Amino acid sequence: MNTRHLAKITAATIAVLILTANPACADNLKLQEKLSQPLNIQLNTVTITEALEQIGKKAGISFVLSEEAVWKLPNGKATRLSVSLTGPLADSMTEMLNAFFMRYAVGDEKITIYSRPQLKHILGRPTAKQLELLQAIYTNPITTYIVGDSQKTINDALGQEIVILPVEYYDVIYDVLRELAEVVPEGKELTPGESWNLSTPITLAQLLDQLTLRHRRQETEWYVSGMYFQNQTAEIRLVTTKEFGTARLDQIVDISFKDELAEQIIQKLAGWTGMELHIFKRQPEWLTEEITVDMQNVKLGQALLNIVTTVDGQVNLDISRNTITIQQPKPIDTGYRSSRTAKEKSEKAVESDYVGKISIPMDEGKYYLEFMLRENDLTEKLKKLRNEKLKEVLGKEQSPQRNREKQKGQK
Repeated sequence: MNTRHLAKITAATIAVLILTANPACADNLKLQEKLSQPLNIQLNTVTITEALEQIGKKAGISFVLSEEAVWKLPNGKATRLSVSLTGPLADSMTEMLNAFFMRYAVGDEKITIYSRPQLKHILGRPTAKQLELLQAIYTNPITTYIVGDSQKTINDALGQEIVILPVEYYDVIYDVLRELAEVVPEGKELTPGESWNLSTPITLAQLLDQLTLRHRRQETEWYVSGMYFQNQTAEIRLVTTKEFGTARLDQIVDISFKDELAEQIIQKLAGWTGMELHIFKRQPEWLTEEITVDMQNVKLGQALLNIVTTVDGQVNLDISRNTITIQQPKPIDTGYRSSRTAKEKSEKAVESDYVGKISIPMDEGKYYLEFMLRENDLTEKLKKLRNEKLKEVLGKEQSPQRNREKQKGQK
């Protein structure tokens, strides 16, 4: 192939790529343009879903809450707010979402709401008070240092009482704040309780970052704890990365999914843990079945384990690598081959209606594992017993499969 022909092919390829990309780029630019337009709207005590619908309708934009955003809102989609939007929509949306530590991403046809990284410092679904504290941690500057009282220094800046644990970190806080204090005049001694201005104001978030760097050689994380009950003092706990991962898996959750794909449920729960998910399949159809799950007051890690076990899988939670690995176990070779192919079994299963359900109580009845049964899942003895009971109730023998065959014969 000569250079001229190669140049023509390359130019044609580039032209095709440009033509293909143009519609998406144009849609994205239209959304950006709509965001730059001024919009005035007053919303009082509406859910965030209703707020996004009303704003979107007026601006001609489709807003969508991501799964991770729903998980990190105080009441999920039912979280209520009151807001007055004026001026450019982009600025108003940023301000509205900042209150919940949310952000938006502009796509080709819609704008999706996601949670911001700072929310990792609140385990599970945050409360309104926890969000307010997190805002203060990231925005309220510490401008003065009260000599000999690091805790009061921090409390005054935040406007509320908090405790940092373990308490040994207060020694490191003293060192950091003392270094930031204005130079003490020669011959002047610092008196306990005296206030000194900081030469460089610092937020508690920045201070906590300093603590994680100075106190231990191993990586350290921090998270907000407490504030679940009235007058309960807020706590900021500094822990190792491993302890942080364990705390994430130990958070108590209530989950309810009805007839959802097993893989989608697993992906949602993995997203709640903040860990990276890897799924390895031996058969493409694995995890494509719909299951119903209802668990209350269960640890997130245990819930994930229960669901993976339910669908005959194996799970490995590697906290040190922040990964969740789920795989389909190797089938046991019995030396016999089934008389039906996998496809035939699948078609047979689809043809058979659900005829029963097994509910297994877990953790002393706090939640249940539920398994739906089709007629061809029953043993011959159970089929006979079922038909006898149906005959007693209905006066005749019933079978979903036989009913279907009967209906086919009438057509």
